Parts: sequence; C-alpha cells; structure tokens
Amino acid sequence: MMNSPLAQPNSEPNGPALSPLQPCRYCWREIDQRDAARLWAELLDWVDWLRHRYQLGSRVPACWYRHEAIVEELTALMAAHTAAYWCDLDSADLPREDMTAWHTQWLWPVIERLTRISDFSACRPHHCRYQNHPQPVHAGVEEYLAAEIDTHAPPLGTAPGSEG
Repeated sequence: MMNSPLAQPNSEPNGPALSPLQPCRYCWREIDQRDAARLWAELLDWVDWLRHRYQLGSRVPACWYRHEAIVEELTALMAAHTAAYWCDLDSADLPREDMTAWHTQWLWPVIERLTRISDFSACRPHHCRYQNHPQPVHAGVEEYLAAEIDTHAPPLGTAPGSEG
C-alpha cells in the first residue's frame, strides 16, 4: 500500500539507498486492513473515553468517525496522548510535565480546530450530513510538473542527453 515516495523501493541499480523512514502505526494512508481494524478499535475506544471524560459531546458529535479530517485530527491527538501518558517502567513514578503540555498544546487547540475544519452544524444526533467531495486538480498538472522538473540539473553522473 505504500503510497509515499519515501517508502518506494529504488528501481535504479546504482541509485541512492532506500529511505529509512517508515509510516507509523497511526498513518491511515499507509496501513493495511488488519492494522486499520486495530486502529479503528483503539480510536473508537479512546474517543469514547475522551468525549466522556471532557464532556465533548457537542464539540465532538457522535458522527465524528464519518468526518475524515476529524478522524485524522483525533488519531493524531490520540497518538500525542499516548506519548504524554505512557512511559517505560523506570520512569512510571516520575512527575511528567508532558501531560500538562498535552492539554495546553494539543487537546484544546485540536478541539477548537475541529469546528473550523468540519461542518458539524448540519449533523444531528441520529443523522450525519457529512459528504466527501472530490478535490479536483487543474488539468495539465502532469505537463506542468514535467516542464518544471526539466528546469533542474540532471542527477550527478548522468551524461547530458541520456535518460536517468
């Protein structure tokens, strides 16, 4: 499923080494069906806890899971929460300022942003009106990019006029 060029194997025999970057387990775009099922289960449980704990029912409505941008935001928030609240056994008893940072830098800014990035106003408790609309790209993007790329210097070691 690897859609990112960073994750693509290099097809050139003498090309640069593969990227050491890997998509993390929270990357919806790159995970397979098994991992997506696991992540959905984790996210549903965590958002249920979050909505209850912070009484966010009106700010994170019951149909949140249908709003794709909201899923991305809440997944990132869950990942930040995990980083702030989970630690190894050696530091489990130590005070942690990152829990406060999670609230001030992540939780409340994300909650404020949710209403700006998704229109919950049309959603009702038992009816979601969210629709995913295609985001078109202007015609000619391939030609434009080919011409733009041609303005760059060829790769080192490539003879002029040869294909690299």
